[in-house]
Amino acid sequence: MFPEQFTSISFYQKKKNILLYRATDGARRYVLKSIITKDAAVRQAFYDEYESLCTLKSPSLPVYYGISENFSYPDREGSYLTLCMEDCSGGIPLDQYVCSRDELMKILYRTGRVLLYLLDHGILYTDLNPSNILVSGEKESPQIILLDFTFCYYFRRNPHPDYPLRFSYHLDPALKGNQLLIQELSLLMQELMTGKEDSFQSSSFYLLLQTGLHPSGHLYLKDYLALMEKTLI
Repeated sequence: MFPEQFTSISFYQKKKNILLYRATDGARRYVLKSIITKDAAVRQAFYDEYESLCTLKSPSLPVYYGISENFSYPDREGSYLTLCMEDCSGGIPLDQYVCSRDELMKILYRTGRVLLYLLDHGILYTDLNPSNILVSGEKESPQIILLDFTFCYYFRRNPHPDYPLRFSYHLDPALKGNQLLIQELSLLMQELMTGKEDSFQSSSFYLLLQTGLHPSGHLYLKDYLALMEKTLI
């Protein structure tokens, strides 16, 4: 449920047609995300995001508390369509997280498990970039939280969206959902492993990466994650 009132609200960031604020009601900390456009397609993207994620329960996803048609901020005129979700700012963005190759592989494996969970619930997450992955906990057993679900592909709720999907990488448009996620995860792996030269000297890692960058039509994400898991042993 959208909180009835907040004890403090502060501006955080503006992204194109989206405003981000941080807020608290004294009991919880929230992120408020609002659109500053009347574009019907963008509004639909907000509803698709909320309706698809509000029922999911995972420690790797922010909790969605509610959506308001006409929310007003103390420092702005007018009212906005606004999502209220959990503030997960305690973690470190993956692009700022210092770790070894083996530790990074654990993080990528856990990220892949979250992608699989979302896929099983009708969500194809297309914005997999390091700044959208927060890492916390011990390096031996890192925990991750995935952020920013606006303009993902909610294929069960809205299989033919009017809004454009947001992609972090140039993925092969001929690939289907499972293979698209495999390639996306592998491109992230390739980006983050750059500079860790010992990675590419490992035959098992090289094979894993090449398999993921060029996934066959018979390779499913769960099978690719099983291959990843073997590199962790």
